Amino acid sequence: MLRVLRKQTLRICSVIVWLLIWFIVTSVGVIYYSYEIEPGWVEVKHVNLKLPGLGKEFDGWKIVQISDIHINDWMTRERLERIVDLVNKQEGDIVVLTGDFFTSKTGYTERLNNEIIPRLPRKTRRRRLFRKIFVKLKILESDLYEERDYERDKETLRECLRRLKPKYKIFAVLGNHDYSTNHNLVEEGLRESGIIVLKNEVYSLEKNGHYLNIVGLDDIMFGRGNLDLVLSNLPKGGTNIILVHEPDFANKVWESHRFQLQLSGHSHGGQVRIPFKRTPFLPPYGQLYPAGLYEFGDFQLYTNRGVGMSYPLVRFLCRPEITVFTLRGDYNNNDWLQ
Repeated sequence: MLRVLRKQTLRICSVIVWLLIWFIVTSVGVIYYSYEIEPGWVEVKHVNLKLPGLGKEFDGWKIVQISDIHINDWMTRERLERIVDLVNKQEGDIVVLTGDFFTSKTGYTERLNNEIIPRLPRKTRRRRLFRKIFVKLKILESDLYEERDYERDKETLRECLRRLKPKYKIFAVLGNHDYSTNHNLVEEGLRESGIIVLKNEVYSLEKNGHYLNIVGLDDIMFGRGNLDLVLSNLPKGGTNIILVHEPDFANKVWESHRFQLQLSGHSHGGQVRIPFKRTPFLPPYGQLYPAGLYEFGDFQLYTNRGVGMSYPLVRFLCRPEITVFTLRGDYNNNDWLQ
């Protein structure tokens, strides 16, 4: 009887040991994959969009979107150059960049233009504990992060993005991280790269009497966006595409009934996704529409997952993304031929 009991005990202990080994190996593998592999595994995603009222001269045009570059210790010049090369391979007619070029230290009160701007409260005891762990693992920056050299980041931004080669133009809007670091340097770097920075402005592309209006709304999270101003300057004719860093503003855009498409970023898709569960880590103004295509009748929103990361520097089941949109007219509606 004792011998049988001893065998059963040994068998149970053996199973437990193997389960522990499996758990440790799997955990190490997941951590390595999330930190070393997936963040650099960029997905080039192709999306066909049917836009009511699109002029025939723009039918088949390609818009390439990248978002949330987040220059930091991970997004080096070499990595950003590889992303630019991928964008150029898509041979887009225009390229759009939807904010967050720099990376701020989140969860703190930031200084901007000699003003203290309160950020939304985000810290809890559990998050402070995780922060200490991530700092030890060098996945998260320490409190010295505010001393980052943004002049050097501007140089990286300028030298990399000036290599973008679309057939026509490049447009950009700013994001919350740009305003919580140094938005003036971000704008300088973009403009010196030949990029059109839209701050509550409209840029109209015209071909044989047909118009494609690219609208850039300034950052919503920092209260810089002015939709009323944009609407007052929006031409009556043409197809209207609006660039907004924060995707959840789509509800307001849709209510105006003046736009066919909104392109956004901000959420990073959550960076970490847990199967069969809602994405656990989403920023304010990026919780309703965190990733992918959403339809509101004749209005569409696309949220890009971004190519960079904010801290912690991990991605899991949420690859970085370059999106290539092919525009198509609504062939069931003769208005697009007019």
